[in-house]
Amino acid sequence: MRDEFVSLLTSQEGYHEGRDSSGAWNNHQKYSPAVPGLEWSQDQAWCATFTAWGATQTEGMADRWPITASCWNAVQWWKEHSRFTEYPVLGGPFYMGTSGQDHVGVVTGYDQNTIWTIEGNTNTSGSPQGDGVYVRQRPRRGPGSPYGYGVPDYPEGTISADPALGGVPAARVGVPQVPAEPVPAPAPAPARHQTTIGGLSYGYGAQGDQVTAVGAALVAAGFDDHYQEGPGPNWTDADTENYAEYQRSLGFTGADADGVPGEASLRQLLGYLPGSAPDFPGRQFFGSGQNNDYVRQLGEQLVRKGFGGSYRVGPGPQWSDADRRAVQAFQRSRPELAGDADGYPGPLTWRLLFS
Repeated sequence: MRDEFVSLLTSQEGYHEGRDSSGAWNNHQKYSPAVPGLEWSQDQAWCATFTAWGATQTEGMADRWPITASCWNAVQWWKEHSRFTEYPVLGGPFYMGTSGQDHVGVVTGYDQNTIWTIEGNTNTSGSPQGDGVYVRQRPRRGPGSPYGYGVPDYPEGTISADPALGGVPAARVGVPQVPAEPVPAPAPAPARHQTTIGGLSYGYGAQGDQVTAVGAALVAAGFDDHYQEGPGPNWTDADTENYAEYQRSLGFTGADADGVPGEASLRQLLGYLPGSAPDFPGRQFFGSGQNNDYVRQLGEQLVRKGFGGSYRVGPGPQWSDADRRAVQAFQRSRPELAGDADGYPGPLTWRLLFS
């Protein structure tokens, strides 16, 4: 349908409107009387009527094109049908003017810089008040470029430079089109906002031990590709991008995977929610011979807090002297615990460690 439509319009190249008694061009042409409902437009500007004539003369196309003599009305028709774009469309109309009101023709080819067209009521200089049907070239960008383009619903599919419509960089009617590789959507910019969870800030610009803890947990979970240096106490784009990958691994999408922690993902990553420490399980789970998940949870939190220097392997579920030394180092760092730094967690050690 597209090739047939464009071929019909192109066959009219060289046709001229009539002249009045003084010899001036007068907009009297053959297309208005041939379009049902547009007979009244005789002797008026006829660029839109020319394209409507082509649509009514091409089988199956009249319902796919605005049958109007007004460029402005045609633009509104495309927009109302959600078929308007700022990119060239092969076999589609282009519209000139600040809102597309001045002139219309049909795109027969395009590349990165130029569109090739067939137009009625124009001339060799591209006037919107010309004398006939001309094949022309127009700039795709900058001064003299179109306001926008309609997107006909061709049954053979749309060929357009619009990335959302296939992203074909260059095309011409009558030339077989090689399917373009999909144009990848640009990567979203890292989210640059903060959230507060348990009284602590997370997100771009946040600072503190809680930021280091998240970074260490991301590294431990294998989500560290964007760190050029190890995680630290200042939240950066690298933290955001790593955290977004972690969120996507949990099945989050869209705004829920923007790289800024939410309560659900943060609890999953850390094993607890900051500001609400997990309940202390009891002293009996820690010490020689103990092997359980609480020991592993304790060791991982010690690493997140920066007290993992005693571990050569792990931490893991088997209690070891490395666990005792790491707990003791943490206890000595806290005035509340310094007098009882025995290396075995009690309720206060546990609460402070996970706060």
